[in-house]
Amino acid sequence: IMAPRMEKKNRLAEAFKENFNLLGLAGAAALSAATLNPIPLLIGVVAEAAYLIFIPDSKWFDARLEKRFDAEILAHRNKLKLEVFPRVASGVKERFVRLETIRTQVGNEDTFANETWFRQVLRKLDYLLEKFLHFARKDAEFRTHLKRVYEEVVEPPKSRDVRNDRKRRSNTGEYDLTEDSVPPTGDRWVAATVASIQNQFDAELDEVRRERAAEDDFNTQAILDKRIEVISSRHEQVGRIGKILTNLGHQMNLLEDSFGLINDQLRARSPEQVLADIDGLVYQTDAMTKMLDEMSTLGI
Repeated sequence: IMAPRMEKKNRLAEAFKENFNLLGLAGAAALSAATLNPIPLLIGVVAEAAYLIFIPDSKWFDARLEKRFDAEILAHRNKLKLEVFPRVASGVKERFVRLETIRTQVGNEDTFANETWFRQVLRKLDYLLEKFLHFARKDAEFRTHLKRVYEEVVEPPKSRDVRNDRKRRSNTGEYDLTEDSVPPTGDRWVAATVASIQNQFDAELDEVRRERAAEDDFNTQAILDKRIEVISSRHEQVGRIGKILTNLGHQMNLLEDSFGLINDQLRARSPEQVLADIDGLVYQTDAMTKMLDEMSTLGI
């Protein structure tokens, strides 16, 4: 998505696969076969050679490829939106729509339409739009997980039937992620929820440690030691989720701020400065993506 131009080999292949080119070759071959005359086919071969020499490097073909690539990117983004939007809060959707609007405004700027650097800016904005959707999905997943842990630890269901139903749905991944079940957004909810969960874990740890200190049976001590280990691990994991949610929120805010800044700077700064700014944003975004991937490998 970042490369504004294709390699020569790929451009030749794309030029060859154009419908009008394939139809022309097929027509020449059919005419030769029908008339038993090789001249139409020879003319077609010569025309094809000239076509592949000049067309792939032409500005006309550049524009055609860019238009096709834009359509592919838009189709992929719309597909991703259909996957992500049902899982995120309405406010997040509105934020993304604002970013898309800025991308459209930048893309409609005719002053730089034929500039290579400007195409690079557009490609990178498309890349960052997609990243915003990925971050929004991860944010919703972590918030939903945090909400479930809170319901389990701080506000456990009153009846055994409800508790067993929650456990079944959790194990089978059947939780509803419609708008009504999306947890609140914002750092305050994250901080308060993490603190409540960890306070409950701290209380459980204190109780188990007291039991451990008063226990004489070796086997029971081993079981209590394992409980302490498990609860401590959950305490630590909830803290990590809280931190990643905070970082995700800041990263998404940074994307929004930077989109507006880039739109402002197109006319006020040099192409090199604009590209440097957006490259810095891409680097920061990729670092965030890497951190999320690392957390996934840890089962978080």
